[in-house]
Parts: sequence; C-alpha cells; structure tokens
Amino acid sequence: MGFLKKITRPISRVLDKVIPNEIKPALPFLAAAAPFMAPGLMSLGGNTMLSRALISGGLNLGSQLAQEGSEGDFDALSLAMASGIGALSAPGTQPTTVRGDLRVPSSISPGNAVAGSIDPGIATETIRTTTLPGFGAERVVSAGTPSAGDYLRGLSDSGGIGDKGLEFLAKGSDKLIGLSEGLAADGIFSKAGAKALSIPFTQGTMDLAVAENRRFNKQQIIDDALSALEEGADSAARASAIRLAMQQYGFTEDEITETIASAGYRAGGRVGLSNGGDPEYGTKEYFKKNLDDVDFDDLIENPNLLMPFTIGMIEDRLNDYATVGGDISPYLEKYKIIKQKNAEYVQGLNEEDKKEYIQTQLQIFPYFVKKGGCIGGHDYGTAGGSGVMEVVRTRFPGKKIHLFPDASWLIRKL
Repeated sequence: MGFLKKITRPISRVLDKVIPNEIKPALPFLAAAAPFMAPGLMSLGGNTMLSRALISGGLNLGSQLAQEGSEGDFDALSLAMASGIGALSAPGTQPTTVRGDLRVPSSISPGNAVAGSIDPGIATETIRTTTLPGFGAERVVSAGTPSAGDYLRGLSDSGGIGDKGLEFLAKGSDKLIGLSEGLAADGIFSKAGAKALSIPFTQGTMDLAVAENRRFNKQQIIDDALSALEEGADSAARASAIRLAMQQYGFTEDEITETIASAGYRAGGRVGLSNGGDPEYGTKEYFKKNLDDVDFDDLIENPNLLMPFTIGMIEDRLNDYATVGGDISPYLEKYKIIKQKNAEYVQGLNEEDKKEYIQTQLQIFPYFVKKGGCIGGHDYGTAGGSGVMEVVRTRFPGKKIHLFPDASWLIRKL
C-alpha cells in the first residue's frame, strides 16, 4: 500500500486536525449506518449499486483515516465490506410515468353551407376543444432501476456454480433491503430496527478495534525500544532506538520522524528532523552541526553500557558528513579514543556488570537486524565468558544457537 499511502496519509492528517477527538469514535458507526439510515445521502448519484458502493465505501474510508494514529493506514477488508453492503442494499427505483393532456370538445356550433359542395344543404360544424392536463394516456419517461437482488438474479442464466453465488448474494441483498425498510417503517427502537442496526454496530466496533490495535502496536514498539535502554540515556540514544524499532516494523520515514518529534526527541541527532521541515536538512552545515552536538569529551571520560550503540550513532553522523564533502578528520581522533575507551571499559567489568552489559546490547541490537538476519557474538562457553552463555540463553529461549570452534555464536532472527 506504499503508493496508496502517499494519497491517504495527507487526507488522514487533515481529517485528524479538523475533526474533534470526541467525535472520532462515533464515525465508524455513523459510516456503517448510512446505508440503512441515510436514504437521502445514499440516493446521490442515482441510488444505483455503484453509486451506493462508492458512497458507503467513501464514508468508511474517511472514518478510518480520521482516527488518531491512522497515518494513512486503513483496513481494506472493512472498506470492502462497507462498499459491498452499500451496493447490496440498493433498493432500486420504480419506473417514472407521466400522463399526457386530454383534449375534449367544449362546444359545437352550426356552420355555413359549403359553397360548391354536391349537396349545398350540408353545413359544416365548428368544434371547439378544451385541454385537460394530466388526464391523457400514461407513458413511461424513466424505466427505473432494479434492486440489487433483482439485478443479480438477472445475471443468472446458466444454472452453474456462478449462478448459485449470484443467487446467494441476491438473497443477502433482499435481507438487507428488508432490514432497511423495516427500520424506516418501525423506527430504531423496534425489533426490525435492532436487527438492522446490529450490522453497523458490528462493523463500527470492528473498525474501532482495528484502529485501537494499530495505536497500541505502535506504542508498544516504542515502549519496548525505550525500555531496552539504560536509565538516563540521552535523547539521541532514545531517538535512535525508536527509529530502529520502527524501521524493523516497516514504518515510513515520515512516520518515524513524526513519532520521534512527538515523543520529545526531535533534536536527537541524525534521527531528529530528517526531512521533516528543517530548511538546512541535507546540507553540509546540517550534518556538521549533528557532529558538533556529540559530546566527545564526556564519552571519553564516562564510558557506559551503551557505548557500542553510541559509537554506531557517531559513525552514522561521520558518514553523513563525509558524504556531503565534509572534513571529518577533526573528529576522527576522538572517535578512535572513544572506541578504545569502550574496549577498556568492557575489559574492566566484573562478571555481574559484564552480564548487564551483554543484556543491554542484546536488547538493542535485534532492532538493527531484519527478519531472516543473524545476531551473533563471541566468548560463548569460554572460561571468562560463562556470562555470555547465560545471557544469550535467557534472552533467546528456545532459539537454535549455532556455535563455532572459536567460541563465536549465531542466532537467526525469524
């Protein structure tokens, strides 16, 4: 749905802004009820199956895109169901007829003899008529349209499986039309009204559940990414964690950037604005500023469990700056010192701290790896690496661990 999302995402953003949040939960129910409770609206376009399908589907799509967190995503099944119900509930229209005018005699008066006739005694009579509008013969000016059920039955002619399917749809159409007529006749508080409204209630509930699940999943991804970080992690690390997690689940760049900004980590280095509106984005000045924002001295003085992650972030910024022709030589020396400090820091950890270090890395690094990729390390089962074995087994329970003679290990991410 990448191409469609380029169309639906701007629409979703507009709807999200102009429609009050208090109204949004009601929209799926109102959209689903339109084929049964809004005959005037549904009759736009001729009340045909096609026009009703487009109107009902359009209302459903709009109600989905208006939900918070949609970002252009929508449930295609719900859209198809709404369009189908709109089409199958088409009641059809009766033929339109009009009566012509009737002309009747109003008076008859004697006339004069006709000169030169065979019988000069024969006289003509003058007949005057009166027109009576609407009392003439009836004529059809519009044939009307068949109901959805009648139309589908008209397509059946072979008696095969396809015809049985059409007959099934036709019966469904008859029931939908009957529910609509019962609702119109008896009202929403009647038995017929309850039956009719059970359909939009079910579909509206389903659409709300899908929207809520979408929001929940997105938030869960963010929460999991942040929970893997050490307490006190800076904005850059938090923004990077969110970015990596969301990339893993297929979110677009715009969605990632906006999520990071809304979470308050917009200034988090490379993962900050991206192309989200900074007029300097992509320039040499922009990427130089990203590098200058890194506190190299603090990282040298205070190595921590997140150092590999931070080093990866620095490498990204160095590559970005070099790509646009920037001179990275002033930063390389401190970058090399940071890498050395990290190695020394890890070597100096006691057994418990080393376990915590490994746990931190194994919480973060899977977000770098796509499904089907591999996660690996070393010191598995060595005299000084018993902590590695314990942490790996705990972090990936039940996973097949591939071991190598040099004590390296590898796990495939499925």
